[in-house]
Amino acid sequence: MKIHKTNLKASSFLHMIAAASITVCMLTSCNGELTEQSESDPAGTYRNYLLEVRKMKSISFDELAENLCQWQTIRDSVFSHVQQDTVGLHGQDLRKTCESIHDSLRVEFSRLALSRPRSYQELFLLKRKLSSNDKDNGLIRAIEKIRPFFESLDKRPIHKGDRMQIISDYRALLANTLRNGIHGTEDMTEFIGKEDAIFRAFLPYLCSIGDEDISDITRDTEKCCLQILFAAERKEIPHQDALVYLAMRTNRRLILNTRTCINDIHNQKVQTKAQAYAYIWMLMRPYVSMDSFHLSMLSSKDQEQLERFAVQTPAIFETLCRILNPGDNRLDELPGMLMEIYIHTL
Repeated sequence: MKIHKTNLKASSFLHMIAAASITVCMLTSCNGELTEQSESDPAGTYRNYLLEVRKMKSISFDELAENLCQWQTIRDSVFSHVQQDTVGLHGQDLRKTCESIHDSLRVEFSRLALSRPRSYQELFLLKRKLSSNDKDNGLIRAIEKIRPFFESLDKRPIHKGDRMQIISDYRALLANTLRNGIHGTEDMTEFIGKEDAIFRAFLPYLCSIGDEDISDITRDTEKCCLQILFAAERKEIPHQDALVYLAMRTNRRLILNTRTCINDIHNQKVQTKAQAYAYIWMLMRPYVSMDSFHLSMLSSKDQEQLERFAVQTPAIFETLCRILNPGDNRLDELPGMLMEIYIHTL
């Protein structure tokens, strides 16, 4: 992913204009719907909202999160009314106009995200706040049903063998899974359980990741995960269950991998530039890969671990950057830049 450089020169920050919040309240009724006047002119309402957001200069994280939540409510209402008026050229022009305004709002909220230094903890919290999955009762029940399986994985022994044997057995597991396929929940949980045991056994050798090409393991792992989705398409596994299992599997691997990376760096196992680059990418993955859906799968224990990782990340990155380049690295800007990237997905 290419992250463009952003100019964050020090400037005198202006406090948030109170009129912006007042306007947001005027634009939405108590239940978040557009006012009667706005229903007749959704583009005008959205444009006026954009003008108010442009007045904001420097805002705190709490203000940013609150305004982003309000933006999502207004967005949903605007496009709901646009959807009702899609017949003919007028409807098409209206949608294009609102989509253009929406793109401009992304730019403005990205600017506001960069108006002050942000933290990795705030990045996670923002994604959680903007998630709508917490209100999905069916999803919540599926998570509660599946979570005990993942909690039980810590009680299972890790795979036995030295580094070469573990890598060989990893390849064999993936090859057997691809040959036999996954045709039900039992096949899926058996694969995830065996893979988890091998993955945990491989983690102590993470610092030697550059010594051997294991891209085939990454590729075949992705193919095995696709087998789970194919089984869901064939209705051999409930579709929602397949998504939750895969999301929880990804979360678990990211947490285990991040913990190992941090421990390796603390124990000074990372010495070369090649290792430092690899570890920076691995440490970035929770912040880049975990979207609102994945964050909604986290247990309270998982969230606590990620918060601890987030607190340690700035110092960890400083250590890695000293290996790469002792000069000015602008690392303090990275959480804001990641927040900016996330806002552009909204």
